[in-house]
Amino acid sequence: MITFFRNIFSSKIGLFLTMCFVALIAIAFASADVTGSGAFGGVTGSGTAAQVGDSKLTTAELSQSVNNAFRAEQRENTGLDLKTFVEGGGFDGILDRLINSFSIAAFGNKYGMTAGKRLVDSEIADIPSFQGADGQFSEENFRRALQQQGIKEQQLRDDFTRNLLADQLLPIAGFGASVPQTLVTPYASLLLEARQGQIAIVPSAAFIENVTPADAALAAFYSKNSSRYTIPERRTISYAIFSKERFNDKIKPTEKEIQGRYNLDKAKYAASETRNIDQVILPTQAAAKALADKISGGDTIGAAAESVGLSVAEVGSINKSALAGTASQAVANAVFSAPSGGVSAPAQSALGWHIAKINDVQKVPAQTLDQVRATIVSDLTREKVDVALAKLTVTMEDEFAAGSSLQDVADAEGLKIESTPALLANGQNPEDQNYRPIPEMQRILPIAFSLEEDSDPQVVEIIAGQQYAILDVTNITEAAPPPLNAIKPVVTRDYMLDEGSKKAKVIADQIAKEVSGGTALSEAVANAKVKLPNIENVSSTRADLARQSQQGQVPPPLSLMFSMAENTAKTLKAQQNQGWFVVNLNKINRGDASTRTDLLNATRAQFKQVFGNEYTEQFINAMKADVGVERNEDALASLKNQLTGGN
Repeated sequence: MITFFRNIFSSKIGLFLTMCFVALIAIAFASADVTGSGAFGGVTGSGTAAQVGDSKLTTAELSQSVNNAFRAEQRENTGLDLKTFVEGGGFDGILDRLINSFSIAAFGNKYGMTAGKRLVDSEIADIPSFQGADGQFSEENFRRALQQQGIKEQQLRDDFTRNLLADQLLPIAGFGASVPQTLVTPYASLLLEARQGQIAIVPSAAFIENVTPADAALAAFYSKNSSRYTIPERRTISYAIFSKERFNDKIKPTEKEIQGRYNLDKAKYAASETRNIDQVILPTQAAAKALADKISGGDTIGAAAESVGLSVAEVGSINKSALAGTASQAVANAVFSAPSGGVSAPAQSALGWHIAKINDVQKVPAQTLDQVRATIVSDLTREKVDVALAKLTVTMEDEFAAGSSLQDVADAEGLKIESTPALLANGQNPEDQNYRPIPEMQRILPIAFSLEEDSDPQVVEIIAGQQYAILDVTNITEAAPPPLNAIKPVVTRDYMLDEGSKKAKVIADQIAKEVSGGTALSEAVANAKVKLPNIENVSSTRADLARQSQQGQVPPPLSLMFSMAENTAKTLKAQQNQGWFVVNLNKINRGDASTRTDLLNATRAQFKQVFGNEYTEQFINAMKADVGVERNEDALASLKNQLTGGN
């Protein structure tokens, strides 16, 4: 089901729905809060998560979508565990998006909109992972991808159908959104606002005592902060790699097959002739004959054609059958009857009368079977190996589905099984920082981490049509913090920083209070009677802040400075308990964009996107109200508890 969201957010409408105005407003598709009615009406049973019109969103579909989204996120953030993902809004976000997509489809169907089978087929065929080495849709790759992701074909088709209906319905909601000038000017002026201030830091290290902490205090700190040290889920993978080279000495074409291929391609090996020609096409036979006589008399074909207001077409090298196909058989006969260097007799096609100058004649004699045997053997061998490799992978998949183990299949095919240590989803080994996975793990790991604990072994394509692997997840180590003794030096360091941070906060609060009361920051720092780093003077504009935000590089103290009142001071905790910032805002220079046409136009365009998103969101809410949405809160709570390990 997650395919729907990957597609919609990569589409034009998806991008439209997720755009926002700098960092001020963020409205994304399906972000609306959907609340169920007090009574659940006709929806009963733990198998239904929500009733949307006449359709049911099952708990199984919702669970699969949440797990797929979690696995995709985990590949980017290896420290993420399912409980954190669910409790951090992943569950509710996926639920809302699914309800929205079901509602859009139900609304479209209710009012006669459809997405036909052919259109869905064409969308599916465009997915790169469903295509073969030739770039065409591959039924084998399609079935394998569905099996690896645990998705049924009908589920995928339903996803695409809903996506296509959304593409038809949603763009109209935000089209032509208008923005009043009275709203545009103040926000555009904000980008020109400049602020000046000072930043001091009170480091935690300045307050650390050179005393070993008590074991009880260290244990209490570790227990409270155990999530900080949690090692993400790790998996031990057993695998065996094989390639098409295993058939090189086993598959040889027979003499009968070689003779059969030669007979099949006999036309390719027959004697052939190509001619390099330039031609002119004229409206009448008489005009063509007159032009041919000029050329035979010594004029070049170019000069002759130019004398009657025509131009020469440089056909190049062509064989007789190709010329017959592009012109006519009569033209081909005339051209291939003329001598090299001569001019062909006028011959007619649908375009007119042709004459051609024969620039060169290339004749290739017929090739005997012995002459082309090596080529035929190579082609047949390659084809037979490809068939054998494809048959082998299908056989392996059937064996796994029938209950065979990885060891059974490996023994039967003479493959050597290798095993990895317990790896993170990105291939790292937390117990050995020098460990480097084999290159093939780039393809193996995503599949291994998508499997459930009791899943069958899998066949994975490493290099399309050339290299494969069979794999099984032999052990799953759930995300958990290591024993305290194993990381005691790290925890001790963090504990001491935490204690130092508490003392640093007292000093930082004291400095901020004095500054807010009118004392200069430099004087307040001196009053603290603690040696602190030098104060830093800062000056920036909101436009600079917006640019830094797009690059993800905004320093937190600078961001805080743009949310403060003039002549005030605030404290801000530094990352990883490194200390506390004291931010003092001295001056605000208000911006005025009333004469900045470029900035006003850019702001208006961004607001149009925001307004369009808002209209689209409201349209989705209206569609949900029209078709009716009922959530089974008991089933949802039960599923969420199951995913997070609750009772």
